[in-house]
Amino acid sequence: MKYLLLLLVLSCSSVQSEEIRTVFVADHLADCTGVSEQKCMLIKENPDEDWSYFYDKISGFDYEEGYSYELRVKVEEIDNPPADGSSKKYTLTELVTKTPTEGSAQGGNELIGTWKVIQMDGLESMKNFPTFVFVEEENRVSGYAGCNNYFATYELKGFELTFSDAGSTRKMCQDMSVEDAFLKKMNEIAYYKVVKSELHLFDAQDKLIMLAIAEQASE
Repeated sequence: MKYLLLLLVLSCSSVQSEEIRTVFVADHLADCTGVSEQKCMLIKENPDEDWSYFYDKISGFDYEEGYSYELRVKVEEIDNPPADGSSKKYTLTELVTKTPTEGSAQGGNELIGTWKVIQMDGLESMKNFPTFVFVEEENRVSGYAGCNNYFATYELKGFELTFSDAGSTRKMCQDMSVEDAFLKKMNEIAYYKVVKSELHLFDAQDKLIMLAIAEQASE
């Protein structure tokens, strides 16, 4: 009997204590560094706190970018965790709210307008600044590529963004490096995020390849 009781105690000793916490989760993932470069959720336990990186997983929680969450989470302290593992186990007990961000609710309407590209992967500096002019009608996009004007169409599936092959005018400029890079990077774009007045464009490997800022419409 003593041996049986000892086995029961040992089998339960891996989890020392538990509590239920309220956790708020941001609507986007962030680059973070754990064992390697990765994407982390951003969480906080009080609406007035700053966001902090969350390196673990919440069992039973299916995260979807474009939505902010309020969760009830069971937090268990784990005895003798692995060297590269967490000392806590997180389990979803209640999904209180799942709220779409403005961009998700509008289904891409936040793209409509003019954006000026101020940064491109692979270019240390830019003398010319390409633009995106998104028009909702027929999903058309056009703008300045760095030398010529271009035109194309775009397709949206949530935050996934792809472009058709672009047509353009045929002017030759002394420096075509910005235009060549821009048209090439357009074909690599896989999804986007709008952060305040910035348009972040990523490839399929989650690499930021273009950064653009919103331009005010002329009066």
